[in-house]
Amino acid sequence: MSSLEFFRLIGDIVIYTSPIIALIYFISFIRNNKAYKVFAVYLLLIALIQLGSYYVGRGYLHKNNLYYSHYYFISQFILLSFFYYELLRNNLIKLILAITLLFVSYQFISDVSIYTRYNPLGMSITHAILVVYAMIYLYKSLQGKKEFIIVNVGLLIYLISSTLIFASGNLVLDLDFSLETKRILINVNRFLSLIFQILVLVEWLRNYRPKFKTN
Repeated sequence: MSSLEFFRLIGDIVIYTSPIIALIYFISFIRNNKAYKVFAVYLLLIALIQLGSYYVGRGYLHKNNLYYSHYYFISQFILLSFFYYELLRNNLIKLILAITLLFVSYQFISDVSIYTRYNPLGMSITHAILVVYAMIYLYKSLQGKKEFIIVNVGLLIYLISSTLIFASGNLVLDLDFSLETKRILINVNRFLSLIFQILVLVEWLRNYRPKFKTN
């Protein structure tokens, strides 16, 4: 198996296992708190967006699927903002969410064509804000036992890396980068997505899976 086939396989694994991991989280949905519920919905919605993007792009239709990136980063920003609100209980998060969504909405209103390409500024801002939330929660977790520590570490690593890789989406696609450079960037993102999924699954197995009593 070539390196290209290997990383493509990793990408396929991430896409097809994402709804499975989301459904696993829904096993314990009812009996857990709001932070857990929001994160479970986040996993499911992102999984559906990834499947839709795969179907339109590389899977079957082979059409331009860049517009799915908008659904991805906006949905991610909204749900993870509410997730960190439940963990940090800071009303400033809601205010930042509202202001940021107004800014992103203005982008689409002022330039309708942005829908058919990456939005590097919108992605950068939303990712950076979520990174700040993750760092604040990581700092607070050092002061005592907190929930979702493993997930938070995974999110921090993934968000920082994906920001560096894809926040300049149009540049990566449009500038005269070598094909090998583009492949490396895409493959790094696929690998980090898989690591994040593993950490999400580990979090559930360690802290949220149903515990059955034995006689």
